[in-house]
Amino acid sequence: MKIVSLAFLVHLFILGHLHRPVRSQQDTDLQLQSGQFQRLLIFVEDRRGVQKTASELLRLIKEIKVGFNAASRLLQNLTTAVGRPMRLGSASVLVSARLGRELRAAGLPVGDARWQRRNRADFVVTHDVDADTEGSVAMETGCGKPGKKVVMQDASFTNDSNSIVHRKVALFFSQYRWGLLSEQPVGSPIETGPDGELRVSACSAELRVRLAAADGSSTCEFDVNSRRTSRGCAPKLSESGRPDGPLASFMFAPFHRAVNRFCDARSKEPQLQHNGMVDSLMNRQCDGLSAAEVLRNHRDFWGTPDGTRPAPGDISFDVVAEKSNRRVVVVMDTSGSMSGLRIAMMISAVNQFLLEIIEDGSECALISFTNRHSVLSNFVSIQSRRDRERLSSLVSRLHANGGTCIGGAVSAAASVIHKAVNMLGYHGPASASATGQIILLSDGVEGCPGRLNSMVSFLAHSSLEVVSIRYGDKADSRMDRLAEVTGGQKFFGGTSIADSSGLRLALGATTTAIDESKRTLTLTSEEIGSRFVRRRFNVDESVRRDLVFRVTVPSNTGAVTQLRLLLNAPSGREFGYRNRSDIYEANAAIGTVAIRVPDSQIQKGIWILRDEASESQPESHPSTGAGGSIVVTGRSSEDSVEAPVVLTAEVHPSIVQRISEETKIAVFAQLLRGHTPVRGGRLYASVRSDSNLVASFDLMDNGAGADLKAGDGTYSAYLPVAELNEPRDFSVSVKSLSPVSRVTSAGKVTVRYRNPSFNRQLVPPPKVIDFRVTVNTLNNSAVLMWTAVEDPTVKNASAKYEIRYSSSREQLIKNFSTCPILTVLSEGLGAPGSTVQLNAFHQLAGRGAVFVAVSGVSALNVSGPQSNLIGVDLTPPSVTQLTHIGLLPVGDGMGATEPPSRMSVPGLIVGVTASVAAAAGLAYLSMVLHRRASSAQPASLTKPADTDTKQGKAPRSQSASNVSVRYADEFFDGSTLLTPAI
Repeated sequence: MKIVSLAFLVHLFILGHLHRPVRSQQDTDLQLQSGQFQRLLIFVEDRRGVQKTASELLRLIKEIKVGFNAASRLLQNLTTAVGRPMRLGSASVLVSARLGRELRAAGLPVGDARWQRRNRADFVVTHDVDADTEGSVAMETGCGKPGKKVVMQDASFTNDSNSIVHRKVALFFSQYRWGLLSEQPVGSPIETGPDGELRVSACSAELRVRLAAADGSSTCEFDVNSRRTSRGCAPKLSESGRPDGPLASFMFAPFHRAVNRFCDARSKEPQLQHNGMVDSLMNRQCDGLSAAEVLRNHRDFWGTPDGTRPAPGDISFDVVAEKSNRRVVVVMDTSGSMSGLRIAMMISAVNQFLLEIIEDGSECALISFTNRHSVLSNFVSIQSRRDRERLSSLVSRLHANGGTCIGGAVSAAASVIHKAVNMLGYHGPASASATGQIILLSDGVEGCPGRLNSMVSFLAHSSLEVVSIRYGDKADSRMDRLAEVTGGQKFFGGTSIADSSGLRLALGATTTAIDESKRTLTLTSEEIGSRFVRRRFNVDESVRRDLVFRVTVPSNTGAVTQLRLLLNAPSGREFGYRNRSDIYEANAAIGTVAIRVPDSQIQKGIWILRDEASESQPESHPSTGAGGSIVVTGRSSEDSVEAPVVLTAEVHPSIVQRISEETKIAVFAQLLRGHTPVRGGRLYASVRSDSNLVASFDLMDNGAGADLKAGDGTYSAYLPVAELNEPRDFSVSVKSLSPVSRVTSAGKVTVRYRNPSFNRQLVPPPKVIDFRVTVNTLNNSAVLMWTAVEDPTVKNASAKYEIRYSSSREQLIKNFSTCPILTVLSEGLGAPGSTVQLNAFHQLAGRGAVFVAVSGVSALNVSGPQSNLIGVDLTPPSVTQLTHIGLLPVGDGMGATEPPSRMSVPGLIVGVTASVAAAAGLAYLSMVLHRRASSAQPASLTKPADTDTKQGKAPRSQSASNVSVRYADEFFDGSTLLTPAI
């Protein structure tokens, strides 16, 4: 056994410290220092099917630098007005190994990636995203919640006609870093102001705003029958006649050339003062706070301004390339506590990682440890199945015995990596250019005093990544610190046979930093009982090679020799125990059976796996023991132009000190084809402790509860915190049932301490965030709508609701519980996630202009937070109000004394049938404050018909095409129901 020298660790610390500061716990290395953001990471993706020439790559990188430098100057202007001037200081452009070779050949200096990893990129520049998906990937609901990353089209930088790319970058950075949201109305583009006057909705009431169509025309049509404006009708700042002084807000009109300020409730400039009455994402999530107020609550703006400004200058760029071969060291605990089922499950999971998960071309080394470590294998380049089997055979021979020295094993892993890069030798000085991933798996507590703590300090300043997998509740929690300080992932695996998939999913999720074409897709990983008979599996078009069905029974390894597995393809072709060994392999030593489908025989459709022995003799067939698991994996074709569908998931926050009644922990998941979300999926999450399934629940994309935006392809839900009040780790996994089968780990949640005063009966329902209203006085209709939230005290039941109102917006926000009750709803609530509708016309009639909000109430009468506020006014607007915004009759054969059938405003046309206008006495505009993208799209829209009421002709209906709402750049773009907003 080789001993790691102290000199090696000292050199590792010193040289590593010169290259990089300690990482934060977020999925980014971006840091703010002296008013400058350092270590911004921009990943230029090398997508399949698109081969860029060296000149195209050079031009793209040049335009990226130009765009980000201009964005940096704009960000400095924006933040200076808030009180803390900031700009971008340094940035790395990361490219793949292939692109790096081409750029070096073209003469561009390209370094080797060290801390830069694609899965930690702040910006991803790719051709594999459309305009509707471009922007900050926002997942977490709430005010000021940062995004996961920013995805931008490469055409945004190279298109000669695109002069606003710097504004895109600044907008997306503001959303990504500070969690700012759009101040464009998501519902009505018209509102009623405090003085009762109609006006176009804008972030500041003093701005000159018009309604304009997305196609650039000056007219927007309004259909009174369907209460919808034409597609793309949205408020926009006037290009001409603007008053002197700055314009706001950047989150309202980021692409307007004169806008260089955020809306600010503190500002003395009328055009900067915030309008908290617009139904925008910002107002809804932040309870009416302006963008500047949200920024001042962010840690970047904390403290007293010192009056200093960041040093002038452009961004310091460097271009780096990924290594051609990824280096992975798997470090396995084989101490005495791992005996029995634990080591059997670990061997099984690691072997599957070696045989099916780790990508071709990577380099893998193996280390086992007790109180001493043993290097089972130095790096082996995985080029063939024989290489994989060679490593697997070493793992299969492991047995448990001895103590636990985690720090020494991690030191050995770091040494193996540095030796492999052929620097100055095993005992020589380390280099921060040495990169690699250490996967650490242990169930024990460090038995070598000081070693693990020392490695936390040393590795924090290296370019290595540690992925920690705590195996059971007793595993040393300092393993997680190794992952945190090196930017690695943290996982938890249960030690019971019921959670035999936990370790497999954790190991499978360690490959997020490689291209999807090389990544293994886990279609399913599920437990089986003591007797296995048959299962059905869906294989989709993404899987084109390496399709493997693996059954594992670690509790009764000898039982696999009694299994007679048969696999039927959709065509009926059969694979199984009658086939040769390269297709069917049974390994009694580790208790696994694998069926490998030849690539040429892979088909899309339903595959059936069955045990012929159990079917023919169900009673006498030997038991598989306490059970096991079935895992189905495959890969996409590297030659395919179309990207595979990949499931990603994460849980946030991942660390909670104590569970309280107000604690909110959410899991988020996305199905992605490249960077394009797959919508309409059916997903659910599972939460497990060391030995039990704690909870299983659906993930929703409905814009309610934990879900920020409906229909955006992000599926979310809150974890049942009442089940998490124990000081332990909980693993979280996500499974997709349709349109494709996928499963992945979302990581884990760590609860530090038990809260003895926690009362699950006091857990309130979650906040309603999509409260809206549709008003139509012609049929006495004022329908309040929202998505039903769950009552946390009753399983699978919706909360009750109380709806309150006030003429004061501030009163409703600050003292909701003391405001008058409009109505209480406790029956006919539907299931959680369904739409609640209530006609409150008679309750609202005669109250004038009021604000309304709803709050969920549990069965034990615990109230949740109030929803977003809406304004309702059932009083029809006067002629003066209509004239004030330019609504005038345009004829249609009607006299001047008759109600107008079509009214217009510059940039707006409002159509009203004469019969409707006559019945109302005056055309009444019905507006809706809120329309989410998750709302079901209408089959058709009815346009106003040409009607002659004098001749008594009935209106003629015409169908219009479907409409949709686009949120890509946080602009409202689609049809909207119009409702009085106050």
